[in-house]
Amino acid sequence: MDWNTPDLNAWPTKLVVCIGKKLRSNKQFTQETIAANNARAVERRQQRAAGYARKNHWETRRSEDTANSGGGNGVDELGERDYSVFSEASTLVERPDHTDMMHRLAHHDSFDSLVDRTRESDDLKHVHSSEHGETPRRVSTVHERLVESLPDDVWLRIASFLNPTDAVQAALSSKTLRRKLGSPPFDALDKPENKQYKIRLLHSLDARLPRHLLCFPCATYHIRLHPGKETLKPDYINNPLFACPRVKTTVLPRMCLTHARELPYHFLQLALRTTHSHAHGIAHESMDRRWTHAESGWTHRSRYMIHDNRLLMRVVSQRHVPPAVTLTETAERHLLYDRQEFAPFFSVCAHWKDGDLMNLCKCALSHVPSPPEGYIAQLKKAPKIHRHLAHPCFLVRGCEWCRPARRCPECPTEYLVEVQMVEDSSDPVRPFKHDLVVTRWSDLGDGSSPYTSPEWAAVNGVSVPVEEGGKEFESFAHVGRRAVSGIFESRISGSIPGQRMLSLNPKNKKLGEEGHGWY
Repeated sequence: MDWNTPDLNAWPTKLVVCIGKKLRSNKQFTQETIAANNARAVERRQQRAAGYARKNHWETRRSEDTANSGGGNGVDELGERDYSVFSEASTLVERPDHTDMMHRLAHHDSFDSLVDRTRESDDLKHVHSSEHGETPRRVSTVHERLVESLPDDVWLRIASFLNPTDAVQAALSSKTLRRKLGSPPFDALDKPENKQYKIRLLHSLDARLPRHLLCFPCATYHIRLHPGKETLKPDYINNPLFACPRVKTTVLPRMCLTHARELPYHFLQLALRTTHSHAHGIAHESMDRRWTHAESGWTHRSRYMIHDNRLLMRVVSQRHVPPAVTLTETAERHLLYDRQEFAPFFSVCAHWKDGDLMNLCKCALSHVPSPPEGYIAQLKKAPKIHRHLAHPCFLVRGCEWCRPARRCPECPTEYLVEVQMVEDSSDPVRPFKHDLVVTRWSDLGDGSSPYTSPEWAAVNGVSVPVEEGGKEFESFAHVGRRAVSGIFESRISGSIPGQRMLSLNPKNKKLGEEGHGWY
C-alpha cells in the first residue's frame, strides 16, 4: 500500500473534489460553449476589421466575398475540402483553384487583403513623406482669402524685409503668394552674392531627394553614381560620388584627417542623411577605418558617431617610441613631423600651432622609461648598482602638466596624449614596447554647409561671413561642461576619460608661423 495515495473516502478528499467541480466545471468544454466562443471571436474580428477600414478609409470586405461559386461545396475558409470515405469520387479528382486558395489564405484570420496591404504600405509612405514636408499642406480658405485681400505691393514690401531664403520659402508656401510675389524672390536668390542663401534653401529639400547629393561649389543637386554603395577611400584613389561639370575648376570641401589622408565633406552629408532614411545616405559605421603610414610608422584608426544630428569623430594615432634617454631634439622632430610640410603625422585641427599640443607630446616622450639594466651591466660601468635601473616601472603616468586632456579654445576639438605599453608581435627580442598615443575628438557639425556650419568652419579654421551670423567660435562656451570626448566615449565604450580638461592655449596667443616653439 502506498502511503502517499489519497483516500477517496476520506472527508478532506471529498471536500476538495466537491469544491473543484464548483470552481471548474466541464460546461466550458461542451460543443455549445465552443461554438459560442468561436462566434464571439468572429464578431470581435469583424468589429476590429471595420474599425481599421473606417480609420484608413477603406472598403470592408469579408472572406466570403472572394469565394467562388463552389464555396458551398464543402470548401472551408482555407480553401480546403472536407473529404470523407462517403464522398463522391468526382470530388477526389477535381482540380483545385489555386488563385482562390491564395485569396482565402490572405483573408484567413486577418483584417485586410493583399490589395489592402499594398494600400497600407503606400499610406505609410505618404505619412513618412508628410513628416519631411514632401506633400503640400492644406491651406485654410479663410487664411487664403486674407492673403488675397492684401495688394501685391504690400506683399512685395513685406518680402523685401526678408532674406532671400525666407522670401522664396514664403513664395512657395501657397499659390496665392506665388502669384503675388512673382519671380523677384527667385531672381534675387540666383545672384552670386546670395549663394549661401541658395545653399540653405536647397539643404532644406534634402529629404525629398534621396538619390541626389547637394554639390556646394555648383549650388545644385547632382544624381549619385552609386546610391548606398559609397565608400571612403584614400586620397590617391579616384572616387567620384556624382558627376560634377565643375570638377576640374573647383575644389570640393574636405578636412585633413592625418598626414596624407583627408575626409571629403560629402561623406559627412551621406552619414547625416540617414536620419531621413537608409536610402538617403550610408551608415556612419561604414566610414570607420584603420590604416598605417608606411613612411612614418604611425598607425591610425578613425571612428564616427551621430549625436544630436551632428557627426562626432575620434582619431587615435600611435607609434612606437624609443626610450627618452636616446631621444635627441632632431629625433623628436623626425618622429612627430613630416619633413616636407612640417605638419604632425597624427590628427590635428587648424589651431595646433597656437597651443601647447606639440610641447605636450614632447613632454610625454620624456617620460618613456629605459629598458631594464642588469646588475652586472651596471657594475661594468661603475662600482655601484641601482635597483630602479634593474626593475624600472613601465607604466607611464605622465606628469601634472601633460597628463590632463586639452580642449582647443577656438574649435570643438579635444586631445589626450598618453604613453602606453603595447605588444609588438614582429619583434621576438623585445615584444613589449611603449607607444605614443594621441587621441583626438572633434564635432564636425550638422552637414548643412561647409561654409556656414560653425563646427566645421571652426575645426578647419574657416571664418564664417558676418552676414551669415558668423562670429568667433568659443569652444568652452559652446560645448559646455560636457566634453566631446565624454559624449563619444560614454556612447561607444560606456566610460569617459578620467583626466580633467584644460585649455590647449591657456594664454590665448595666436602666433602661427611666427612662433617657432611648436617645432
